[in-house]
Amino acid sequence: MQPFDALSIRAVLLESKALLLNRKVDKVHQLARDEILVNLRSKAGTIGLFISAQSVYGRMCLVKIPSSQDSAKDSGDSNLFERYRSKYGTNTPPNFCIVLRRHLTGATLVGVEQLPGERVVDFVFSCVDEVGGASLKVLTAEIMGRHSNLIFWDKETRKILAASHAVTREMSRQREVLPNLIYERPPVQDRPNLFLIDDQELKTAIRELKENSAEPERTQEEQEDKEKKSTKPPRPVVTIEQWLLTTFTGLGKHLCEEVVAGTGLASELSQFGQQEGSEEKLFEKLKQLRETAKFQPAMPEDLSRYSLLSWYQTPGDESWQSFTSCNDLIENYFRLLEAKELYLQLKEKIKSEINAESSKLEERKSTAQSHLSPNRELETLKDFGDMILGNLHSITAGQSLLELDDWNTDNNTKNGGIVKIELNPNLTAVQNAQVYYRRYAKARARKGAAQSTISEVDKRLSILNDLRAKADRAPDMNELQRIKDTLAGRKQHSQPRSQKVQKTKGKARMTSLISSDGWTIYVGRNKNENDHLIGKIANPNDLWFHVLGKGGAHVLIRVPASKQDPPKTTIEEAAQVAARLSKSAAGAKVRVIYTRCKHVKKVDKSKPGLVRYENERTIEVDTAKPMPKLMKKLFN
Repeated sequence: MQPFDALSIRAVLLESKALLLNRKVDKVHQLARDEILVNLRSKAGTIGLFISAQSVYGRMCLVKIPSSQDSAKDSGDSNLFERYRSKYGTNTPPNFCIVLRRHLTGATLVGVEQLPGERVVDFVFSCVDEVGGASLKVLTAEIMGRHSNLIFWDKETRKILAASHAVTREMSRQREVLPNLIYERPPVQDRPNLFLIDDQELKTAIRELKENSAEPERTQEEQEDKEKKSTKPPRPVVTIEQWLLTTFTGLGKHLCEEVVAGTGLASELSQFGQQEGSEEKLFEKLKQLRETAKFQPAMPEDLSRYSLLSWYQTPGDESWQSFTSCNDLIENYFRLLEAKELYLQLKEKIKSEINAESSKLEERKSTAQSHLSPNRELETLKDFGDMILGNLHSITAGQSLLELDDWNTDNNTKNGGIVKIELNPNLTAVQNAQVYYRRYAKARARKGAAQSTISEVDKRLSILNDLRAKADRAPDMNELQRIKDTLAGRKQHSQPRSQKVQKTKGKARMTSLISSDGWTIYVGRNKNENDHLIGKIANPNDLWFHVLGKGGAHVLIRVPASKQDPPKTTIEEAAQVAARLSKSAAGAKVRVIYTRCKHVKKVDKSKPGLVRYENERTIEVDTAKPMPKLMKKLFN
């Protein structure tokens, strides 16, 4: 990109000064920390002066913004409206904006001056104070990269009234910028300003350049002698652009390149003295640069730079877009650059969120795969139970090992047709068989839950991959925002009704579920909902559930006055909800505590959702079991 340089400031002011002078300030808006929009009115209408001291995209230009978002949409300027809307909204504006409004509202802009060849502009306002006295206030825009600032000061006393960016002694040893200090200009460089030197000095500098470029190559001894005699350290100047940058101030890298392109000369300094008329061509272009008042603003499609002089373009070059005014060029160029950067940042953020979510899902899938037992191992547990029941007559009390002929022909060849079954000597034969049956049932349920988890994870990974591909192909910010909303689950139509906190007649209604026994279960999904659940919804005899020792949802079973305690099934389902909506690991056994709501108290009003409890009971929940039916609508 090309930064906003001194020539751009001169071009913008030449166009806009006649429109700005003698207008009264109508409104002052601070759009961001280093950006303000001043609305100036007169009988001819209202115009907006935008000034930005942002370090990368700092500039100043005139803008015409629709008065409302509706009219912006009608005219197709919705992006323009959004760009120049204050990020502070209806909140209290920053102190810098308050000071500007106090002094400038109703003031008249009487002067606009640029320091010659510098990126510093003074806007002089004639103000009327509280007692009716007149005074001059100056808003200085210093658009100088990372040293950019907006400074508001009194012209008579030179005292600083406010600044968009305060600069303390710890931040800069050269100049402090704080209220009530004397305003000082930014320190100047030790090189001549191209826009201030006279033609004779410029010709002399170019003549010396040509003489130096024509000098024969020196031996190493001659070069060392010259460096010893020189008071300045040697600079590696090999192109005309570098010579312009290191010799003068007031020029930028892109402007130097455009000057050389306009001369038609070769860029290498070694060829400068060999080209016919090189001295005159360079002088004429620099003189034209210093004195021109006619500009031909244009910018290329790739936004790599912009041009006010059109010395880059060839006639009929369609890759460059021309503008009728420099103000329009500056406004469009930098606004498109900002939009492009926001677009790339949002795309990278979306892809980062997708990658993070994918990593979590891959870990979850890996954990689930570790719980998949081969079918033969599951069947072996069942076979052991069947073998024990089939040989009850041969098992004696206290026996710890049972050896039988193996029913599996594959194992006959492996271990000689004998299978050894470990028994618990403290249990009966039937009880030992039941132990193997329970192990078989748990392993089968764990495998089923793992397969269900893997299927769910694969489906979600497929959705994330689709979103990643859409983000790569997204043509604009609107499409990226839709992808981000889909990723975050913020879209109104994509959220299940049970997840939303409904508002009826101004009162919040929590997410509610119905248990298999017909009891109402309320669920708080965040700290605010948890706080509302305890403070507004809970009755003293309702049952409150929460996972033990970890963060998670507050769950409540509504206990009507006509009933005593909920059925065991309802209690288990509420405990499952509390366990699965907690930070406990999925597929593990989780301890959930529950007690009457009258035994649950808030700890601190400033910390919503934080409670203490007593008289609690504990229930153990196995999250490897299939999910209760009532929870499916929470996760569909």
